[in-house]
Amino acid sequence: MENISIILSDLDGTLFHDDKSISDYSKAMIAEAQKKGVLFGICTSRAGINAIKYLDGLSPDILITNGGGIVTCREKIYSCEFSVEEIRTLIDATFKVFGPDAVLSVDNEFGLYSNSKEELPDKFWEYNDFSDFNAPCMKLCIESLDKEKIEKVVSSIGLDKIDYLPFSDIPWYKLSKKGATKEKAIEALCSHLKISPAQIAAFGDDFNDIGMLKLCGKGIAMKNAIPEVQKIADEVCKSNEADGVADWIKENIL
Repeated sequence: MENISIILSDLDGTLFHDDKSISDYSKAMIAEAQKKGVLFGICTSRAGINAIKYLDGLSPDILITNGGGIVTCREKIYSCEFSVEEIRTLIDATFKVFGPDAVLSVDNEFGLYSNSKEELPDKFWEYNDFSDFNAPCMKLCIESLDKEKIEKVVSSIGLDKIDYLPFSDIPWYKLSKKGATKEKAIEALCSHLKISPAQIAAFGDDFNDIGMLKLCGKGIAMKNAIPEVQKIADEVCKSNEADGVADWIKENIL
Protein backbone atom coordinates (compact mmCIF):
# COMPACT_ATOMS: atom_id res chain seq x y z
CA MET A 1 0.00 0.00 0.00
CA GLU A 2 1.30 3.43 -0.96
CA ASN A 3 1.26 6.29 1.52
CA ILE A 4 -2.32 7.48 1.94
CA SER A 5 -2.85 11.04 0.74
CA ILE A 6 -6.67 11.02 0.57
CA ILE A 7 -9.35 9.55 2.81
CA LEU A 8 -12.81 9.12 1.28
CA SER A 9 -15.83 8.17 3.35
CA ASP A 10 -19.41 7.35 2.59
CA LEU A 11 -21.92 9.01 4.94
CA ASP A 12 -24.98 6.90 5.76
CA GLY A 13 -23.98 3.76 7.63
CA THR A 14 -20.32 4.80 7.52
CA LEU A 15 -19.31 8.20 8.90
CA PHE A 16 -22.79 9.00 10.19
CA HIS A 17 -24.12 7.47 13.35
CA ASP A 18 -27.56 5.95 12.84
CA ASP A 19 -29.15 9.28 13.82
CA LYS A 20 -27.22 11.03 10.99
CA SER A 21 -24.85 12.78 13.41
CA ILE A 22 -21.04 12.89 13.22
CA SER A 23 -19.33 12.50 16.58
CA ASP A 24 -16.95 15.11 17.93
CA TYR A 25 -14.32 12.35 18.04
CA SER A 26 -14.71 11.67 14.32
CA LYS A 27 -14.51 15.38 13.50
CA ALA A 28 -11.37 15.74 15.64
CA MET A 29 -9.58 12.76 14.02
CA ILE A 30 -10.44 13.98 10.53
CA ALA A 31 -9.19 17.49 11.36
CA GLU A 32 -5.93 16.04 12.70
CA ALA A 33 -5.44 14.06 9.49
CA GLN A 34 -6.05 17.21 7.45
CA LYS A 35 -3.44 19.06 9.54
CA LYS A 36 -0.96 16.36 8.49
CA GLY A 37 -1.69 17.14 4.84
CA VAL A 38 -4.09 14.25 4.14
CA LEU A 39 -7.12 15.37 2.15
CA PHE A 40 -10.51 14.27 3.42
CA GLY A 41 -13.53 13.79 1.23
CA ILE A 42 -17.06 12.47 1.43
CA CYS A 43 -18.37 10.13 -1.25
CA THR A 44 -22.13 9.75 -0.98
CA SER A 45 -25.28 9.01 -2.92
CA ARG A 46 -26.88 12.03 -1.28
CA ALA A 47 -27.40 15.18 -3.28
CA GLY A 48 -24.85 17.82 -2.33
CA ILE A 49 -27.35 20.07 -0.56
CA ASN A 50 -28.66 17.07 1.39
CA ALA A 51 -25.17 16.03 2.47
CA ILE A 52 -23.69 19.38 3.43
CA LYS A 53 -26.45 20.23 5.90
CA TYR A 54 -25.47 17.23 8.04
CA LEU A 55 -21.71 17.85 8.12
CA ASP A 56 -21.96 20.04 11.23
CA GLY A 57 -18.60 21.81 11.19
CA LEU A 58 -16.74 19.18 9.19
CA SER A 59 -14.80 20.79 6.33
CA PRO A 60 -14.11 18.21 3.60
CA ASP A 61 -11.56 19.02 0.92
CA ILE A 62 -13.45 16.88 -1.60
CA LEU A 63 -17.16 16.36 -2.22
CA ILE A 64 -18.31 13.43 -4.35
CA THR A 65 -22.09 13.54 -4.30
CA ASN A 66 -25.12 12.18 -6.16
CA GLY A 67 -23.53 8.71 -6.20
CA GLY A 68 -20.57 9.98 -8.19
CA GLY A 69 -22.51 12.34 -10.43
CA ILE A 70 -20.61 15.42 -9.23
CA VAL A 71 -17.04 15.84 -8.01
CA THR A 72 -15.94 19.07 -6.36
CA CYS A 73 -12.38 19.74 -5.25
CA ARG A 74 -12.30 23.51 -4.67
CA GLU A 75 -14.22 23.66 -7.96
CA LYS A 76 -16.49 21.31 -9.88
CA ILE A 77 -14.21 18.98 -11.83
CA TYR A 78 -16.61 16.27 -13.03
CA SER A 79 -20.31 15.73 -13.65
CA CYS A 80 -22.34 12.96 -15.25
CA GLU A 81 -26.09 13.40 -15.51
CA PHE A 82 -29.24 12.43 -17.35
CA SER A 83 -30.32 15.05 -19.88
CA VAL A 84 -33.73 16.70 -19.62
CA GLU A 85 -34.99 14.37 -22.36
CA GLU A 86 -33.58 11.25 -20.67
CA ILE A 87 -34.97 11.99 -17.21
CA ARG A 88 -38.38 12.87 -18.71
CA THR A 89 -38.41 9.54 -20.56
CA LEU A 90 -37.51 7.66 -17.38
CA ILE A 91 -40.15 9.44 -15.30
CA ASP A 92 -42.84 8.72 -17.89
CA ALA A 93 -41.73 5.09 -18.09
CA THR A 94 -41.88 4.77 -14.29
CA PHE A 95 -45.53 5.84 -14.19
CA LYS A 96 -46.34 3.61 -17.18
CA VAL A 97 -44.74 0.52 -15.58
CA PHE A 98 -45.67 1.06 -11.94
CA GLY A 99 -48.89 3.02 -12.38
CA PRO A 100 -49.95 6.56 -11.41
CA ASP A 101 -49.28 5.96 -7.70
CA ALA A 102 -45.58 5.21 -8.21
CA VAL A 103 -43.33 6.93 -5.67
CA LEU A 104 -40.05 8.28 -7.01
CA SER A 105 -37.41 10.91 -6.48
CA VAL A 106 -34.80 12.65 -8.60
CA ASP A 107 -31.88 14.83 -7.61
CA ASN A 108 -29.40 17.20 -9.09
CA GLU A 109 -26.84 19.65 -7.72
CA PHE A 110 -29.60 22.01 -6.62
CA GLY A 111 -31.74 19.63 -4.59
CA LEU A 112 -33.85 16.51 -4.27
CA TYR A 113 -37.43 16.27 -5.50
CA SER A 114 -40.03 13.61 -4.76
CA ASN A 115 -43.74 12.94 -5.08
CA SER A 116 -43.73 11.20 -1.70
CA LYS A 117 -46.39 12.62 0.62
CA GLU A 118 -44.79 11.11 3.71
CA GLU A 119 -44.39 13.69 6.46
CA LEU A 120 -41.11 13.50 8.37
CA PRO A 121 -39.72 15.89 10.99
CA ASP A 122 -36.50 16.19 8.97
CA LYS A 123 -38.05 16.07 5.50
CA PHE A 124 -35.21 16.51 3.02
CA TRP A 125 -36.99 16.71 -0.33
CA GLU A 126 -39.08 19.26 -2.18
CA TYR A 127 -42.45 17.95 -3.33
CA ASN A 128 -42.96 17.60 -7.06
CA ASP A 129 -45.66 15.61 -8.89
CA PHE A 130 -43.35 15.38 -11.95
CA SER A 131 -46.10 16.38 -14.36
CA ASP A 132 -43.85 19.00 -15.93
CA PHE A 133 -40.43 18.34 -14.39
CA ASN A 134 -37.73 19.37 -16.89
CA ALA A 135 -34.24 19.58 -15.42
CA PRO A 136 -31.14 17.43 -15.88
CA CYS A 137 -30.57 15.04 -12.95
CA MET A 138 -27.89 12.75 -11.56
CA LYS A 139 -30.18 9.92 -10.50
CA LEU A 140 -33.71 8.61 -10.31
CA CYS A 141 -34.88 6.49 -7.36
CA ILE A 142 -38.01 4.32 -7.43
CA GLU A 143 -39.79 2.83 -4.42
CA SER A 144 -39.72 -0.82 -5.48
CA LEU A 145 -37.54 -3.92 -5.32
CA ASP A 146 -39.19 -5.49 -8.38
CA LYS A 147 -36.11 -5.90 -10.57
CA GLU A 148 -38.13 -7.00 -13.61
CA LYS A 149 -40.23 -3.83 -13.56
CA ILE A 150 -37.18 -1.68 -12.87
CA GLU A 151 -35.52 -3.13 -15.97
CA LYS A 152 -38.58 -2.21 -18.02
CA VAL A 153 -38.11 1.40 -16.90
CA VAL A 154 -34.36 1.28 -17.60
CA SER A 155 -34.95 -0.16 -21.08
CA SER A 156 -36.88 3.00 -22.03
CA ILE A 157 -33.52 4.63 -22.75
CA GLY A 158 -31.34 1.50 -22.87
CA LEU A 159 -30.07 -1.13 -20.45
CA ASP A 160 -26.53 -0.31 -21.55
CA LYS A 161 -26.86 3.35 -20.56
CA ILE A 162 -27.87 3.00 -16.91
CA ASP A 163 -26.50 1.48 -13.72
CA TYR A 164 -29.27 0.33 -11.40
CA LEU A 165 -28.83 -1.01 -7.87
CA PRO A 166 -31.13 -1.67 -4.91
CA PHE A 167 -30.54 0.03 -1.58
CA SER A 168 -29.82 -2.44 1.22
CA ASP A 169 -31.73 -0.59 3.94
CA ILE A 170 -34.84 0.69 2.15
CA PRO A 171 -37.06 -0.88 -0.55
CA TRP A 172 -35.90 1.40 -3.35
CA TYR A 173 -33.83 1.12 -6.53
CA LYS A 174 -31.34 3.77 -7.64
CA LEU A 175 -30.88 4.48 -11.36
CA SER A 176 -27.89 6.50 -12.51
CA LYS A 177 -26.22 7.11 -15.82
CA LYS A 178 -23.24 4.95 -16.76
CA GLY A 179 -20.26 6.92 -15.50
CA ALA A 180 -22.14 8.37 -12.53
CA THR A 181 -20.52 5.92 -10.14
CA LYS A 182 -18.26 6.47 -7.18
CA GLU A 183 -15.36 4.71 -8.90
CA LYS A 184 -15.67 6.81 -12.09
CA ALA A 185 -15.78 9.93 -9.93
CA ILE A 186 -12.63 8.83 -8.10
CA GLU A 187 -10.85 8.21 -11.39
CA ALA A 188 -11.73 11.77 -12.44
CA LEU A 189 -10.48 13.08 -9.09
CA CYS A 190 -7.20 11.19 -9.45
CA SER A 191 -6.71 12.52 -12.96
CA HIS A 192 -7.33 16.07 -11.72
CA LEU A 193 -4.93 15.75 -8.77
CA LYS A 194 -2.43 13.62 -10.72
CA ILE A 195 -2.36 10.87 -8.12
CA SER A 196 -3.00 7.13 -8.13
CA PRO A 197 -6.08 5.48 -6.59
CA ALA A 198 -3.54 3.45 -4.62
CA GLN A 199 -3.01 6.58 -2.49
CA ILE A 200 -6.65 6.60 -1.32
CA ALA A 201 -8.24 4.90 1.69
CA ALA A 202 -12.00 4.54 1.20
CA PHE A 203 -14.74 3.55 3.65
CA GLY A 204 -18.20 2.19 2.84
CA ASP A 205 -21.02 -0.13 3.79
CA ASP A 206 -23.46 -0.63 0.90
CA PHE A 207 -23.72 -2.00 -2.65
CA ASN A 208 -22.69 1.24 -4.36
CA ASP A 209 -19.47 1.34 -2.32
CA ILE A 210 -18.13 -1.93 -3.75
CA GLY A 211 -16.52 -0.39 -6.85
CA MET A 212 -14.95 2.37 -4.77
CA LEU A 213 -13.46 -0.03 -2.23
CA LYS A 214 -12.07 -2.30 -4.95
CA LEU A 215 -10.52 0.63 -6.84
CA CYS A 216 -8.76 2.38 -3.96
CA GLY A 217 -5.46 1.35 -2.42
CA LYS A 218 -7.17 0.57 0.87
CA GLY A 219 -10.83 -0.41 0.78
CA ILE A 220 -12.28 -0.56 4.28
CA ALA A 221 -15.72 -1.95 5.10
CA MET A 222 -17.60 -1.01 8.22
CA LYS A 223 -18.44 -3.78 10.68
CA ASN A 224 -22.10 -3.01 9.95
CA ALA A 225 -21.57 -3.24 6.17
CA ILE A 226 -23.55 -5.74 4.12
CA PRO A 227 -21.73 -9.08 3.57
CA GLU A 228 -21.04 -8.29 -0.09
CA VAL A 229 -19.01 -5.21 0.91
CA GLN A 230 -17.13 -6.95 3.71
CA LYS A 231 -16.21 -9.77 1.33
CA ILE A 232 -14.37 -7.54 -1.16
CA ALA A 233 -12.80 -5.14 1.36
CA ASP A 234 -9.13 -5.17 2.30
CA GLU A 235 -10.14 -4.96 5.93
CA VAL A 236 -13.11 -4.36 8.22
CA CYS A 237 -13.12 -1.58 10.82
CA LYS A 238 -15.46 -0.87 13.71
CA SER A 239 -19.07 0.00 13.01
CA ASN A 240 -20.45 3.43 12.19
CA GLU A 241 -21.93 3.63 15.70
CA ALA A 242 -18.46 2.90 17.15
CA ASP A 243 -16.72 5.60 15.04
CA GLY A 244 -14.89 3.06 12.89
CA VAL A 245 -13.63 5.64 10.39
CA ALA A 246 -12.14 7.82 13.14
CA ASP A 247 -10.51 4.87 14.90
CA TRP A 248 -8.90 3.70 11.65
CA ILE A 249 -7.56 7.21 11.00
CA LYS A 250 -6.14 7.40 14.53
CA GLU A 251 -4.41 4.03 14.20
CA ASN A 252 -3.14 4.32 10.64
CA ILE A 253 -2.70 8.01 9.79
CA LEU A 254 -1.97 9.94 12.98
